[in-house]
Amino acid sequence: MEVWRAWDELLGRPVAVKLLASARTDLRRAFQEGVNRAAGLSHPALETVYDSDRTRDASGRLVSYVVTEFLDGETLAERLRQGPLTASETVDVCAQIAGALDAAHKAGVTHGDLNPRRVVLVGGDVKIIDTGIGGIARGLRDANANADGGGEAADVRALGAVISACLPAGASGEPAAIAARCLAATIVDGPFARDVARLLNRDDGPSNAAFTARKSLADAPARGTAPARPARPARDHRTRAMRPPPPPRRNAAGVRLAAIALVIAIPVTAAVAIFVSAPRSPVTVPPPSPADTAARDVTGAVGRLRPIVSRGYTSGEIRSDAAIDLNNLITNLENDLTSDRSRKANRRTVSRRIALLQDKIVARQRERALSRDVAAELNRVLATIQT
Repeated sequence: MEVWRAWDELLGRPVAVKLLASARTDLRRAFQEGVNRAAGLSHPALETVYDSDRTRDASGRLVSYVVTEFLDGETLAERLRQGPLTASETVDVCAQIAGALDAAHKAGVTHGDLNPRRVVLVGGDVKIIDTGIGGIARGLRDANANADGGGEAADVRALGAVISACLPAGASGEPAAIAARCLAATIVDGPFARDVARLLNRDDGPSNAAFTARKSLADAPARGTAPARPARPARDHRTRAMRPPPPPRRNAAGVRLAAIALVIAIPVTAAVAIFVSAPRSPVTVPPPSPADTAARDVTGAVGRLRPIVSRGYTSGEIRSDAAIDLNNLITNLENDLTSDRSRKANRRTVSRRIALLQDKIVARQRERALSRDVAAELNRVLATIQT
């Protein structure tokens, strides 16, 4: 599988484009299904899927691709070449991985090829890449590998291997014990990703230094030099309860000043009350301008597009990758409608977005990724938008 860095000219951002040019039909089908499932996931430690489709290269071969967020960081494998992590760093990194796997498994999505190369460190955060299509990557390396990567238990065993790789050789303690449990995971007896996440996030476990570990990873020096270990906490680093401060003393002068202030405040308050209760002249609210009315009409029309796409996807009249594509264009159109740019410039941008959406509907219908009825319904709504 090839990975390219590309530039999204529409939204002005870098993206990663992953290409699958395999002749194996089962891998192409599994790739598309995995991408479609991964696109519905939402977790801070999972990469975001923007789009997916199929095209043909210069030689005419059918190529599947997925567009994801571009992650500017180093892989966990690159970081481990500098040396093992501390126990607290290991817990922090692997707790985020376990949480992401738990979210994916709850949605019925497995990774299939979890290893330090599939974990990217961005500052102090962790991102897992290729969720849902990791098994396809393994299939490209090994023709005998299953495209699903072996299921949830295989993901948990892979997590155990990642935990072990992060720790120094021969390490003992709770992280090493958790790694051993993960390596023995089965689909029946577990442990499951949620169990591992709970163990790594326990308040009384080694993760009580997670913040220190995350800051250590974020502040690690440039590649080629070993990062500094976090400072050892004091022997008693628990939070101590503090006595409440004594009540402030009130002297006689303060009491006299308060009494004088109260005497002055009473007539002033009464005067304010009289002023507020005085009859007011009616306030005339100007009617909305034609431009504001038109803007509301456009927003309302755009709001009718997304339910059409959702219904079409549910009924099988829109292919999943086409639904992702159309929803992204609708989102861009909605963002332009709420933009702070000048009305004239924004009108031109909205008109261009509508034209792009219309072209995409035609292209997707030609690919048979969109039914004629749904395309006609979308075009009817777009025809009502006056910019």
